[in-house]
Parts: sequence; structure tokens; C-alpha cells
Amino acid sequence: MRRNVAILFAVLVSFHTPHAFADAAAIQAGALPQETAVLAALDDITQLESYCHSWTDSWQYPIAKEDVATRLGKDLGFLSLALKSHPQNAELALLTGLAAQCAYNVDLPNSHVTALDALSQALKLAPSDVRAPWFRATLLCQTSELKAGADEFLSIESSHAWDQLPAAFWEDYSSCATISNLPEHTLRAVDHLKKLLGAAPPGIDTFAEIARSRIVPFDPKKEYDPKEVWVAAPVGDNSQFTSTTCGVRFDVHGDWAVNQLAVTNGSCVAYFSTGPYKATTRNLRPSILVLVKQPEANETLQEFSSKFLLKGTFEPFTPSRCPAETCIAMKGSQPGMYGNDGDGHGRVVVFERNQPEYPGLIFESPAEFPKQDAKPGTQVFRPNQVQLRIPGKLYYLVMLDTAASIEAPAMKDFDSFLQNLTVE
Repeated sequence: MRRNVAILFAVLVSFHTPHAFADAAAIQAGALPQETAVLAALDDITQLESYCHSWTDSWQYPIAKEDVATRLGKDLGFLSLALKSHPQNAELALLTGLAAQCAYNVDLPNSHVTALDALSQALKLAPSDVRAPWFRATLLCQTSELKAGADEFLSIESSHAWDQLPAAFWEDYSSCATISNLPEHTLRAVDHLKKLLGAAPPGIDTFAEIARSRIVPFDPKKEYDPKEVWVAAPVGDNSQFTSTTCGVRFDVHGDWAVNQLAVTNGSCVAYFSTGPYKATTRNLRPSILVLVKQPEANETLQEFSSKFLLKGTFEPFTPSRCPAETCIAMKGSQPGMYGNDGDGHGRVVVFERNQPEYPGLIFESPAEFPKQDAKPGTQVFRPNQVQLRIPGKLYYLVMLDTAASIEAPAMKDFDSFLQNLTVE
């Protein structure tokens, strides 16, 4: 876990101005053992926190790093002894974990293990207290366990109302989200901070600037390469396709054929063939089409859907899932479309989604810590940029085309697709 080499994201290397972090302020002095050494350690950590809250490869603070390390080493020694005498004091375990985290960031040996042990002890003593997992997440985000730390922050966030969490939590969260390349989460955290405090703390707007620099706005005139806007990832035997540009994610079975993935003329297109299935006279492959686009002028959703209901006869049906509050869902019949294999039996599901406050947030996941090279020294890594969603309201079409003779298996594929479809 020790930094054999310092690996930083390029955009964070230049952070030398101490931020007004306030994790020490979360410690309740009255709940600590009222011993001189313990209270003095709390006071010392409060004074030094701005310099040791995170690690830097270029120390440019008014106190020498060696002096900070010496003071923290003494504090940590006193606190560790006190914790042995007061093993049931959760507040003392929290303070010891925080002191060890600071010590880790000035390279004191074994401080990382001490921090995790103390925070684990605090969590056992007070399992409902958010501070132990918060401090642990902050520490992990500063180590090679970056993803574990970010995941813990996300877990804390999901189980608490945002305005019930301390402002210092959101400061640490925004830092971790920046390092783990979660730009929309960073922007939301900074907004939470501003709402809680009435203004952004010193230095925090830098995180927002970094987040915005990683987000590429949609260009309706650009012809995008599919790899720029569609990302595929294995999920068991299947593949999961995500497009932040289109605000959509879906699963594709391993034996389906990908016929088209594109963003063209300002619209997103994904086209797949499922099967093949034995029809009456031959094997046939049903097809599933996804189309995402902005409405034209004052076009209503009904007018948009009617463009795909021109051939054959259609009647409403109830889809297995509607990915929005309401859907227009029609099933159609095109007589003789597949000859001896039956009529064409299609399904059309249409819905709309407004632009979310933080586009792409639901698709973000923490970056893994980059693999280290053997060479010594600081290694710089630049996180990938993220394509921003097509702005405004979007209309979504999901369409099945199949022959009557293979309608049953085709509908299973269609239902599976709808069940695993995520839209913003």
C-alpha cells in the first residue's frame, strides 16, 4: 500500500495550496478522554490538517514536511497508547485513525495500517456513525485502493440524505470523485457544498473546473466514430453498451449480432439481430432497433411515434417494462411480410426523457488505480474524457421486427432488452 512510486492524475499534481479541510472539526472533543496528551493531539491535528490531508510530491507549505511528520508521529504515539487504555472510546479511535491518515500523507511508516485498524475499531463501536466509513473512504482514495474508496463514498451517499452529511464529507467526496474520474459526481458534490455553506470553500471550485474540463459537449455537426460514443463492456456472457451521448445503456446477449452503432445527423442508432430461430421454412433473426433523437421543432411524442406506424396495422399493447413514466406502445402486423414464415409482427415502444441535472451521472463508475511501472519517480496519468449527453428533451424508440412464426422467442429477447434498458 505504501507509495513505492508516486502515481498521480496529471491534473492533481499542481495542487499545493492547502484547502480548508475540516475533518478534525468532526471530532467531538467532549467525547474524548480528557487527557492532556489526547486533547493536545487533537489541537495539533487541527492545525496541521491542511498540510497533511492529502499527499503531494512537491511540498510547498510554510511548515517543513519533516516537522509535520515529527509532530504527527508524537501525536500518533500518544493516541495509540491512549486507545489501548480506552478501547471502548469510539471518538478516540476516530481521532487516532484521522491522525494516522495524516501521518500516511507525510510518509510515516506503518501509518496506513494503523489508520485502517483504528477506523475499523471505531466502526465496530459505533456502526451507525458515518464518520468511520467516511474517514476510511478518504484514506482509501489516497492509496492504490482508489476504487474501493470511491465505492465507499458512493455507498455512504446512497444511504443518507445529502443535506444531513457534513460539508467536510462533501469536500473529501469531491476530491475522491475528481481523482477517480467521476466528473458529474464532482459537480454535484460541489453544488451540495455551496448549498450547505452558501459559498464554495477555498480551492473547491478547482475540482469543478477539472470536472468540466473532462466533459466534452455534444456537437450536432460532427460525424462521430462509434468508438467515441459507444462503450462496450463484458457482463458475464453478455455485452453491456453505454453511450453518455445518447443517455442510454443496455445489455446485448453474447450471440446477438451488432449490425450498427452510430451517432449520425444528431441521432443515436443501435441495431441488433437476435436468434437465429427456426421459422417455418428457414432460420430467421429478429431485429431490435434503438433510436434516440431530439424532437423536431414542436414535434410531439405522438407525432414522433406515428412515423414508425405507417406500414401495416397497429394496436396498443402493454410492454413488459416502460423505461419512463409513460410509453406509447404499439404492436403491428404486416401481412405476408415473411412469405411462408408468416406475417411481420412488430413492436414499437416510444417514450421521452428530459435532460437530467447532471447528465451521465448514473453511468459513471470509479476508475481503477493505474498499474505502476517499475521505473522510479512520479508517473502521470490523464483520465479519459466523457462525451456529454445530447442536450434537452430526447425521444426514444425501441422497435422489434420479427416474423409471426418466431414471435415467441423474439418477444423474450425484446422483453429482456427492455428489462435491462437504462435511460437518463
